[in-house]
Amino acid sequence: MAADQFGDTSPPKGLGALIVQVLVDRIGQPTIVLMADGEELMVHGIAWGLDLGDRWEHVTTNYSPPIDDCEVDFFFVSDVVRVVDPDTRKVLIQQEPCPGER
Repeated sequence: MAADQFGDTSPPKGLGALIVQVLVDRIGQPTIVLMADGEELMVHGIAWGLDLGDRWEHVTTNYSPPIDDCEVDFFFVSDVVRVVDPDTRKVLIQQEPCPGER
């Protein structure tokens, strides 16, 4: 099991577990996350959590360490359409999004 940038090695358990695991496995590598609203996020690292009562994980990107010219973003995995390698444009994982579900 890969650790997130904060050293958490517990596996994700929500409905977005597979997407979270792909992002955790790619920490340190640029990754594009395409959202249901069409926004594309450039992700280099994540911290994630699953709040009590939520079925989908939430993700904070690029927070620690901060990456020059990369925004810190927050999203629920329910809003993700696909995760893409920016170098090869290969789709690493995709799903039918459930915008607004938590």
